[in-house]
Amino acid sequence: MPRTKASPKKCIKTTNSHPGTNTWVFLMKGDNLSNTDGGVPDVIKLRHPATNQPAMFVFSPGNVTVQEVLTFDENKRSWFIDDNVKSDGKLHLSTPIDPIFLILPYLRKSQQAQPLEQCLWDEDFPEMTRLTQCQNLKLILIADRKGDESLQAYKFNEEKTLIWLRKKVERVIEVLKQKGIHVSQGAISATYVKSTKHETVSEMEYLKYAHGIVSEYLAEDLSKKLAQYLNIPDETENKKRKLNSPKDNGDEKRSKKDTSENESVLKPKTPESTKLEKSQKTIGKKELARQKAASGSKSITSFFKKK
Repeated sequence: MPRTKASPKKCIKTTNSHPGTNTWVFLMKGDNLSNTDGGVPDVIKLRHPATNQPAMFVFSPGNVTVQEVLTFDENKRSWFIDDNVKSDGKLHLSTPIDPIFLILPYLRKSQQAQPLEQCLWDEDFPEMTRLTQCQNLKLILIADRKGDESLQAYKFNEEKTLIWLRKKVERVIEVLKQKGIHVSQGAISATYVKSTKHETVSEMEYLKYAHGIVSEYLAEDLSKKLAQYLNIPDETENKKRKLNSPKDNGDEKRSKKDTSENESVLKPKTPESTKLEKSQKTIGKKELARQKAASGSKSITSFFKKK
């Protein structure tokens, strides 16, 4: 499903002094990506919260903010960098992401209250602990804090999480309405299209669309729970009902056919003698009519008799 992202206020193109080596064309939103010490952003691999697979993220100097890296790749595209041509025409774009989305899967797996650093420890992705340094990290929105405040031990709270996710969905709906994004049926497979002024879009369509965007960062089971929490009808159940309905009609047709066959079997049969009498009566009438028409005429053999 497409996503709504603000345009970068400041774009930074990162290149290598040797274009023939590993050179990327990168567009980054410039907020908080550099500091007075001249630090540069770090591109790190982390576990994606929805797919559980490796994904690229950009941390600002000091790990203050984190951004997701989106890659656009099309066939037959190249880049001209100075006097060189780079055959790999991929374009990398970074966009801000709430670090709570990345932390959420780890909190859900934890059965007990744990310090955040301990909860985020991942042998495959040791850089996950960088998330503990992000600013405005309000884990109290999705978890209960246990013990001393200095310990910072948290335990996942599903009710709080659903409330927090609902606010995220509501915020996405606001952005969709402000930008006039087309969200009616059929817009999922297309890129964003501006809505017409006369188009009427129901709140449920906005809700479904916004839920789909937020679900790009959620595990499948949590996405379903959020849909139930938002009272979004289950599309799979509707599809099942539609698939089952033709079978019901077929059964109904078969039952009607069986009923008609049973009725034909149960009807009393007409005796054969009655059928013969009817046929004889019909033949007798025809014969009388023929004889009546032939009365007064001579037989052809009478012309050949001796006189």
